[in-house]
Amino acid sequence: MKLVKWLLGTVVVLALVIGVGVVALVYLVDWNDFKDTIKNQVKQQTGRDLTIAGDLSPSVFPWAGIEIGEISLANAEGFGDQPFASIKGADVKVKLLPLIKREINVRTVELIGLNLDLQVAADGSTNWDDLVQSTTTTVEEVSNDEEVTTEVESNSATIAALAVGGIVVSDANVSWTDATTGTDAKLSSFNLQTGAIELEKAFDLNTDFSVISESMDLQADVTGNASLMVDLNAQVYSINNLQLTTDAKGGALPDGQLVAKLGASVTAELADQRVDVSSLSLAALGVELNGNITVDNLNAEPNVIGELSSNDFSVREMFEKLGIEVPVTADENVLKKANMSMSLAATPASATLNNLTITLDDTTFSGSASVPSLEGEIPPVRFDFNVDDIDIDRYLPPVTDADDESADDADAVATTGDEPIELPIDMMRQLDIDGTFSVGSVKVSNLITRNIVVPVKAKGGKLALDSIKAAMYEGGLDATASIDVTGNTPAYGMNMSLAGIQASPLLTDLLQSDSFLSGAGEVGANITTGGNSVNEITAALNGGFNTQFTDGSINGINIGYQIRRAKAALTGQSLPEEEGAVKTDFSSLAVTGTFTNGVMQSDDLDMRSPLLRLGGKGSVDLPGEAVDYTLTTLITGSAQGQGGADLESLKGVSLDVPIRGTFDELSENFAGVILQGMKDNITGNLKALADGKADALKAEAKEKADAAKAKAEAQLKEKEDELKAKLEEKGSELEDKAKDALKGLFK
Repeated sequence: MKLVKWLLGTVVVLALVIGVGVVALVYLVDWNDFKDTIKNQVKQQTGRDLTIAGDLSPSVFPWAGIEIGEISLANAEGFGDQPFASIKGADVKVKLLPLIKREINVRTVELIGLNLDLQVAADGSTNWDDLVQSTTTTVEEVSNDEEVTTEVESNSATIAALAVGGIVVSDANVSWTDATTGTDAKLSSFNLQTGAIELEKAFDLNTDFSVISESMDLQADVTGNASLMVDLNAQVYSINNLQLTTDAKGGALPDGQLVAKLGASVTAELADQRVDVSSLSLAALGVELNGNITVDNLNAEPNVIGELSSNDFSVREMFEKLGIEVPVTADENVLKKANMSMSLAATPASATLNNLTITLDDTTFSGSASVPSLEGEIPPVRFDFNVDDIDIDRYLPPVTDADDESADDADAVATTGDEPIELPIDMMRQLDIDGTFSVGSVKVSNLITRNIVVPVKAKGGKLALDSIKAAMYEGGLDATASIDVTGNTPAYGMNMSLAGIQASPLLTDLLQSDSFLSGAGEVGANITTGGNSVNEITAALNGGFNTQFTDGSINGINIGYQIRRAKAALTGQSLPEEEGAVKTDFSSLAVTGTFTNGVMQSDDLDMRSPLLRLGGKGSVDLPGEAVDYTLTTLITGSAQGQGGADLESLKGVSLDVPIRGTFDELSENFAGVILQGMKDNITGNLKALADGKADALKAEAKEKADAAKAKAEAQLKEKEDELKAKLEEKGSELEDKAKDALKGLFK
């Protein structure tokens, strides 16, 4: 017992001696006398000059620490005369006795007026290269006659407890310049203040600072606050209720300014290799994204999963805040409501986007996408997207006749067709895409198409829209389109079949006027081409097409009426005004054609109607922009309803109607050119026909006259012969009577 007391007494005496010694060291020794020693040590270790302008004021008990005045560290050679780092003052004090138990109890840490200059030279070197040292210590061990070298962290000692009265950083400034990129940035007026910090307990943090960049023409004021917690034993670190607000201005920003707010709670459970980000929110430009993100398996292959969604926002208002001109749309009520939501999953090797939903006005876009591998410059993409219903015409600019004319004039002046088509060929050759895009209903150029399915495949420089399906105007579309850029010249292909289409509603919607054609039709085409310009593509068109319509009509012209009117004009007859619908009915209308190096040749037009048969043959020269086609009309005269009775006399007559001209001439008044050509040529053909009929009638009349004359002459001669015979007979009788009378006289 006496031994224990003696030992305790000895310890107390030693503590008092040491305490008195330390106190004497602090209060009896002038620490400023060691400035030169400190400077020399810094010079020896870093090669830089340390300037200590202020006094060093140490303290020992119960707080061991030091209060420092103004200090600066010189910059690296070649990086200017301004200090690399400087402070106006600092005060750090640690409670002495708890250090024996590896407990750190720090009074409020103050750092005033920090200035840090960070530079990257044009050759890539930095002004802190010489200050960077290894943070590991090499330990050599000998085991079983083998030397083993192990690297351990130099700060691997653990802390049993930590208590800090708070941290205060005021008026700190950090500048950054990078000569390799010509960029600069400065963190200025940085202030940070925390509450009392203690392990396993939450403490508050508040900060505010400014970021300035002349190279990026940017200045931003940032304020933030959060609640932090550190648990070293459980390896749990958390930031709760983080709120960060940025108010930025400058030419680098849309419309010169941007206000953004970030909110989140972050918990890192390093023992479980997991980080959770909850209550995430990012608000800017009227859009607020909210969600949660989790990252696990941090040590091996991190796996990220999360969900994000937005508020309802106006695209128009977002454009205005971005300084982007709001597009002029045919419907001024569009682009006023949008929102989105999605879930994501990603690893360093792959990424997936699921449950994607984007709503724009009355349209919902949904689907999923994935990148199976993030390796390579352009990773592969898989997707499945769907749009329910969309009216694209609402989002397009309103079209006026003046706009069309000015656009046509501009195109005529600005383009020749020889301008190269700049396809991203290198990128297209690296694409690996496999997906499907489907649309419930889409309206574009007033055409409505439903149940669209577009499979998209791209690999090795070949892009294909294979087996496109769609329903439109009571018909169905089945088509394939492709682009092949594996060679020096891009190649294009299209194979299309459209069956059961109703021409009248389709053309009515397309032209926004009465349709010039009606009937149920089928259209097919198989076309290939290639080239690096529009003219090359046009000149390389090859393939064929076929079209067939049944039980329809050509509207806007009654061919039978025009023929009857021409006939009446030639014969001087009167013709009543046209009655009923102006159209030419047909039971079938079919035509096929082939393309050879851009020239379309078609020789089998066949239209059959109750009144006439219409044929045609000729060519359309696309590179030469010219048409040379001839319609042939054969009158049947068998339709009472279309004036067949009036044309009975012309039954079997064939009339040719040429359609010739350039695209410009025909585009100005296509229907008018055709109609006028038909009228003029029908009139001319009928006149020629009438002249031929007249000659035939004259010949027939002459023949009849000659026959009547011959008959009359024959009858006259017969009468003459008969009369002569009678006269001869009478004369002989008279002669005999005379002879008898004379004989009586002479008896």
